[in-house]
Amino acid sequence: MTARAEQRQQQQLAFQASNQNIEVGLASACPLAVAELTEIDEHSPHVREVFDGGLTAKVYHLEVDGSHYCLKQQRRPALVKNADGATSFLNEVQRRQDLQALKQRPATSAAFKHIVPTLYANYREGIILSPWIEGTILDRFSREIFNQLFSTLFALEQAGLMEWDLSPGNILYDGHNIHLFDFGYMYRFDPLAEYNSDGLTLPEFHAAERFETRNLFGFLLRYQDSMTESDRLALFRELKEAALDSYTQKRIWLRQNYAKTQVIDWVTTIIARWEKALDCDTALASLYRAESFRSHCLDIADDLSGKSCTPTTLLRIDAVIETLATHYLELKARDALLFDNKELGQHDLIHKYQACRKQAEKYLLSTS
Repeated sequence: MTARAEQRQQQQLAFQASNQNIEVGLASACPLAVAELTEIDEHSPHVREVFDGGLTAKVYHLEVDGSHYCLKQQRRPALVKNADGATSFLNEVQRRQDLQALKQRPATSAAFKHIVPTLYANYREGIILSPWIEGTILDRFSREIFNQLFSTLFALEQAGLMEWDLSPGNILYDGHNIHLFDFGYMYRFDPLAEYNSDGLTLPEFHAAERFETRNLFGFLLRYQDSMTESDRLALFRELKEAALDSYTQKRIWLRQNYAKTQVIDWVTTIIARWEKALDCDTALASLYRAESFRSHCLDIADDLSGKSCTPTTLLRIDAVIETLATHYLELKARDALLFDNKELGQHDLIHKYQACRKQAEKYLLSTS
């Protein structure tokens, strides 16, 4: 854990232990009294659907007087067993406050049209109320969807916010537009002086990586039987082309706003790697293997840390073991072995992830 992350966690835990509260919006905007919203359960006459799979909150589809709402109720305790999980609901209310201000400001409202609005949130009462969005969890991808995603993430970064958890359950799709609606792992940072909310210590983490790690490569695993290798590479190419456009715009913005040279050089290095891979299919396939391996390793570590593993965690571990067995030297040459994995040889890495699989089986969530 970085010093920045530890400081953030301590501040959040101290806020939790205090008597302070955060409210977003007005209680008068709620269709029911706040006290009634806190007591809503599956037996309420206003509940149309219940989504009980969230790790930090339960979600209810409410209908009141013909209008539809999304109610998030805090889980106490959260199912994620680490400090970020324990403070994620607090963090979401804080970010809802930031985001609603950006959505209401004429100069920035259009850039945040893919962020779900907040009608009312109350941290101490453990509720967040939003309009109901007709749509489904994002389970398909296209160039237009990638463009919407990266334009939103770039707007967030310009506002000094980085979203770390772009998992499938946090993005809705209504057939035309995506909607981001969960912000428990969105943190503040200085985009002109830092790589991400951990400062300048972890260049591995950025918007495209977060989406690949938390979403795309898990999706490709779950649907691997219905997609050919050519299909997967074609989708990966579309993603990288959209990301390249966004990061090119980001580099222009960084230069125009006199960002640190270290940050500009970091973005330039990422752009150069993607441009090289997009030049030919062989290079693209090699990048696909390296970045899928990286993404799986990072997500496995997150799930084990939070003791919040799912069947997809097991699929990821199996994919990592297979890639280590067949492409270890390529991974090493591409510097795809991150953190302590760099210190281990092929045999030890395979043994490590075999042990991870046994551990993940113990942490499988009943809600997965």
